[in-house]
Amino acid sequence: MPFDLTPLELFYLVLLGLGVLYALFSLLSGMDFDLPFDLPGLDGGGDVSLGHISPISIAAFMTAFGAIGIIATRGFDQPAMASVIWAVVGGILVALGAHAIFYFMFVAPQASSAVKQGDLIGITAEVTAPIPAASVGEVTYVAMGSRQTAQARSTNGQPIPRGAAVIVESMTGTVLNVRLK
Repeated sequence: MPFDLTPLELFYLVLLGLGVLYALFSLLSGMDFDLPFDLPGLDGGGDVSLGHISPISIAAFMTAFGAIGIIATRGFDQPAMASVIWAVVGGILVALGAHAIFYFMFVAPQASSAVKQGDLIGITAEVTAPIPAASVGEVTYVAMGSRQTAQARSTNGQPIPRGAAVIVESMTGTVLNVRLK
């Protein structure tokens, strides 16, 4: 009878089904959900992190493990241990592939709006709050397509009035060191 399943084949089928259901659940829930229970040893205070294991990777591993296990036992008449090895290796490869595809399609293209320190050196800014001789004021500049403000200090120690155009020479922490243009 072709549908007599061994316990291992039943396990493969269950994982295949759970993987498909998990993928559908992840898709429908927007892949943004927490487990409704705590896992022992994973209270967030230790060094163990599951941050890089995405729902896509988990679903891909479970589905591939079950499918490859069934194919190995039923399709290629592999013994139990060989089918488990094929299922583990295949599941890992499929999960890594799914993770890579997901990363390169959705995560990598996302641009950062953070301005790098090196991008500010040499730009022109306008003083919006006067810069006293021995203290800080405020400047406004355009970077990454948006108007930004920052604290600023005069590089030569001279006061700079509001409305003056300045050039950013360097940065100390979050304070821009500027000079009159």
